[in-house]
Amino acid sequence: MHLSVYHFIHGHRYFFFRSTPDENVNTSEQSSVGTLTRFPMYKLLIPDSDALPDTVVVSSFRDQFLSGIRSAFILLFCLATCGVADLRRCAPPRQGTPPETINVWVYFTGKPGASQASLRTLGKRPVWTSATALPVSSGYIRQVQAAGGVLRHCFKWDNAASFRIPVTALPAIRLLPCVEQVTLVGRKRLSVQRSVRGLARREARAQTATCGAATRQLAMLRIPEAHRYLSYVKPAAEPGQGVRIAFFDSGFRLDHRCFSHLHKQHRIIAAYDFIDNDTTVADPDSVAHNSRHPLWGNDFHGTEVLSTVAALDTPWYCGAAWGAEFLLARTEDAYYDSISGLEHELHLEEDNWAAAVVWAESLGVDIISSSLGYRYDFQDTVIIDRGDGTTDTIVDYLKSDLDGKTTVVSRAARYAVDRGIIVVNSAGNEQNDGDTSLSAPADVDGVIAVGAVNYDGSLAWFSSFGPSADGRLKPDLVAPGSSIALPDVLRPTIADYSQTSSGTSFATPLVAGVCALLRQAHPSMTAAQLRERLYICCRLLPAQTAPNNYYGRGLPDAVRSCMAGNQEVFLAAMDTGGIPLNGVTVVTPEGDTVGTTSADGILRLTVDSTITALWFTSENRERRVAAESLPWFSVISPCSLTVKVVDESSKPIAAATAAVYAASSAWVEYGDSLGEVSVNSFFPQPVSLIVSKIGYSPSDTTRVIISEVSSQRLVVLHGATRPRFEVYPTVVRRRRDDRLLIRFAPREGILEQYIHISIRSLSGALVWQSDAVSSEGAPVDLQWQARTNGGSRIAPGTYFVLLACEGKQYRKPFIIAE
Repeated sequence: MHLSVYHFIHGHRYFFFRSTPDENVNTSEQSSVGTLTRFPMYKLLIPDSDALPDTVVVSSFRDQFLSGIRSAFILLFCLATCGVADLRRCAPPRQGTPPETINVWVYFTGKPGASQASLRTLGKRPVWTSATALPVSSGYIRQVQAAGGVLRHCFKWDNAASFRIPVTALPAIRLLPCVEQVTLVGRKRLSVQRSVRGLARREARAQTATCGAATRQLAMLRIPEAHRYLSYVKPAAEPGQGVRIAFFDSGFRLDHRCFSHLHKQHRIIAAYDFIDNDTTVADPDSVAHNSRHPLWGNDFHGTEVLSTVAALDTPWYCGAAWGAEFLLARTEDAYYDSISGLEHELHLEEDNWAAAVVWAESLGVDIISSSLGYRYDFQDTVIIDRGDGTTDTIVDYLKSDLDGKTTVVSRAARYAVDRGIIVVNSAGNEQNDGDTSLSAPADVDGVIAVGAVNYDGSLAWFSSFGPSADGRLKPDLVAPGSSIALPDVLRPTIADYSQTSSGTSFATPLVAGVCALLRQAHPSMTAAQLRERLYICCRLLPAQTAPNNYYGRGLPDAVRSCMAGNQEVFLAAMDTGGIPLNGVTVVTPEGDTVGTTSADGILRLTVDSTITALWFTSENRERRVAAESLPWFSVISPCSLTVKVVDESSKPIAAATAAVYAASSAWVEYGDSLGEVSVNSFFPQPVSLIVSKIGYSPSDTTRVIISEVSSQRLVVLHGATRPRFEVYPTVVRRRRDDRLLIRFAPREGILEQYIHISIRSLSGALVWQSDAVSSEGAPVDLQWQARTNGGSRIAPGTYFVLLACEGKQYRKPFIIAE
């Protein structure tokens, strides 16, 4: 199922064949890397096609649905009357009746050349081939075809194949010398979880320039910090670059603006529809413009899931690893029943998922992201071989079947893990089913099963519980899965990302994105090492004291997972306005210098594991930062003070200006439309403020301390009449390179007013002068650096600023000191 709009896989029956020497059927392993061309599916899986039909029969949706229902009843009748071992004796239909067809699995027990093994390379990933990697024997395939079977998929890792066969051919196939067992491929329908989709109100606060509406969901996993770290250690690379991720879902629309970079940079490596057997995954092709068709919109889910990783539409939205390469597989056939109000998921065969795994592995995929699961709501029965000579006939999988090795998809996922692929799968949305409410293949040891949490860290109301049937910890971890910001699929040209949806479907790709960043940061690690790195860097959530079967190991930390070593420290020091702080010395509490920030404010180093804090020092100023768990990444933001500027009636004054004077510097901060002025300084320090606004008298000097604990100060400005003449500070210190700020606001309503400004000593000697023009009463601002017009420094003493405008003269005294 989609794990927000669920998919679960059900029924599987298998055929087992005894080995006889014969030639082999080449599987999709021969597929070359690149976009697949349109061809019948059997050509992808079996290039030796001389003895095969020219096409693979794919019946219509209605025919398959009705046929599946009839077939299920026929097989149930056969099982009830004849038993599994006596299927060969089942009577055929009446003469002249068109034969019913069913989908079956065939498993083989041996391959020619199984003792051979060799090393091959897929992308950057070395893979040892053995018996499981060898192709399925074409001789076995032809024997089943000769008995009436039509090949659908080969699954080389389990030495199996699926066929569509007439029911009348079942006894003959069962009597073949190579056939050990015949089982059904299941179909199912699936009820939808209570819908959480809808339009969310846009948050009032501004989003970051790159993540936009996705900021909150990415920040919870510290993905933006990982982007920053990777941009420093790999300056030319985009997040996830060089990593291949495969997505399995019900379809993908790629016409949205957030995917335009994928087309421009050719990042869609391959796409395949395992239902229609073509390379168009925005399916169903024929109903894309018919919203009344029950199949319309079945590619929404995959599109939304893909966007959380692959989207890039700055400054409105971005995914977790948009620089990766992507493989897209349509494995689910979903439709909405307007009569029942349920979203049904009729799986043509559950082997689509398994076949997609083989296809993805053959193209060198690093990561598989599957927001799908298989367990509930089947329309037919399944026979489970318990391995002790007994079999069970069931409709839905039992909790005891979630042991990581019973279901077909679990077996396929396990083979993928064994071959060095990182498989990330939704845990499920069936929390109301209690313990072991997982869905396959999340039950596999080595598959990263992902649960969902809310933004406050609490478990989402739908997220399934573990453990697995054999007692292993599940889910493995959790990620944001509630109210995930998504693109509007129906408006592909609009930058609107206010739509939200919930489910473990959306927690899963976020973790897959983290894995892509992890793979990019550590290209030489094995998949097992990367999983372990991901797990050890997880953070426990408030409700946890240790890993458990609700939250797993907790919340992944993308940036700590990506860092090079367990003793690494990566610090970025940002001063006012996000400006990098260059040349700041960093020392330990013992006074040992460990480094100095670079021009971009970065310090990257390795420290002792016993370190408890670091001190930033510069010009007799210092700031203490407590050390976090190693590896440690932190952007050290400035200390801040908020000045709330109001008039005499307590009404906010927009766009006020605050002149800030510190011990060694002076600067100006500008207010916003809400009357707030943010005053920032990297180091805690006392400062003096003078707040002003055109039309108001400047405030008295306010002395405050900017500290690491944010605080607020209220300043009231009183209305003033023009003209207005301001000079500050009253004491200019030469050693600190202070500047004298001069502001004059002339009368309003005059087109041009000429202003002459001069600075004279106490004796009246001219020191400096300048002219300015005010247009329509606009204020004039000047800065004087305590030097003559020729550039000479001015001696300490008392001076005057003289200003003449419109026949009137103004004078303000000030002092120059050492």
